Formats: sequence, C-alpha cells, structure tokens
Amino acid sequence: MQRQWAGVVVLVALVVSGVACGGAAQAATTATGHPASPLRAPKTTPVEDATYLTDVAKADSNLATYVQQDGNVAFRAMLTDGAAFCAFLRQGGGIDTALADVALGAHSVESQTHLPLSVHTFNTLESVAMIDLCAGEQHLVPASVRAKLHQLAASLRSSADSQEPASG
Repeated sequence: MQRQWAGVVVLVALVVSGVACGGAAQAATTATGHPASPLRAPKTTPVEDATYLTDVAKADSNLATYVQQDGNVAFRAMLTDGAAFCAFLRQGGGIDTALADVALGAHSVESQTHLPLSVHTFNTLESVAMIDLCAGEQHLVPASVRAKLHQLAASLRSSADSQEPASG
C-alpha cells in the first residue's frame, strides 16, 4: 500500500506544477436554473493543489487507481471538480445545489476524463476540496457537515504523520 502512495505522490509532484486551477472560470448554467454568472475558482498554490490530489488519493483508493491509470487527465479532472465545487458553493444555493451542478458538469465530460461517477467519488472530491482548496467556505455548509470535514481532515493529517520517515 505504501508503494501505491509513493507512486501517487511522485505523480502529483511531477504534474501539479503544470496544472493550473486558479482564476476565473467561464459562465456556467447551474442545475437549478440559477442565472449563469462567472464562477470564481479558488486561488490555490501548486503546494495546495498537490495536497488536495494526495489527500483525495488517500481518502479513496478508487481515485488513487484512477490517477495511476489516467495520469494527467485524472489530475486535471479532479482539480477541476474540486475547484468547480468551491466556485458553485461560493455562488450560492447551498451544498446540494453545488453538488448537483458539479455532478452535471462532470457527467458531461466523463467520456473524456473517465472520472468515476459514483456518489462516493463526488463526496470524496468535494469533501477534500472543502478541506484543502476552499476551507474558508466551510461556513456555508451545515454544522453537521463541518464536523465530518474536521474528522476527515484529522484522519488525513494523521495518516500523513504516520507516513513520515522516523528520524533517528
């Protein structure tokens, strides 16, 4: 299992500098029919992007396999999904609307990205996005969701701590 993580971390390190997620996205139509307005993706650094991709792979072994099989396409699809979720959440309408809008967009490009289209996949991508890409937007979700995000963040951090080599 550690070998699988090592491969994912190496791939993340090699690719993340070439994958840009920040900036303004084009106007989009929401699933709920909200007037389309420009979405603002979270401004992130390459380190934050790498942390997001690594955490997603830790949180869902199916996404780690997806990264190994689809490489750069997988990285771009996952970063786009996470950033889009943050942007839709910031736009208003609540977490359910943001989830529906992202799922609709992901479904429309699935033939190109091969992103697994399961509820678990989207829950993982969006939860980790709220931890790593747009933590400042957590106030927009219910307290019960925030509590689960804090638990997931603690779990991800403790698994990162346990993978660090012991100094001796």
